Amino acid sequence: MIYGYIRVSTDKQSVENQKFEILNFVNQKKLVINEWVEEVESGGRKASERKLGKLLKDIKKGETLIVSEISRLGRSLLDVMSTLNELMNKDCSLFSIK
Repeated sequence: MIYGYIRVSTDKQSVENQKFEILNFVNQKKLVINEWVEEVESGGRKASERKLGKLLKDIKKGETLIVSEISRLGRSLLDVMSTLNELMNKDCSLFSIK
């Protein structure tokens, strides 16, 4: 299963740019996104309080998460590292386009 994760901070921002970047990447690599997870949420909230938290809970060994850039996973380095650690512990792959 391959997940595409898109997060914008406000409803005034569009998810289209991130989706476009991810789609270009998967098309070049001949991959298919099986499920998109999109949310309008501040990166300041913990992953567990966002849709990302549910995704991290549900993702299984061998599955892949694709984001347009690593900063979409959290606002602070600690948040991002925590998410990366969780993915590594589950033996999941992460692709960050930028």
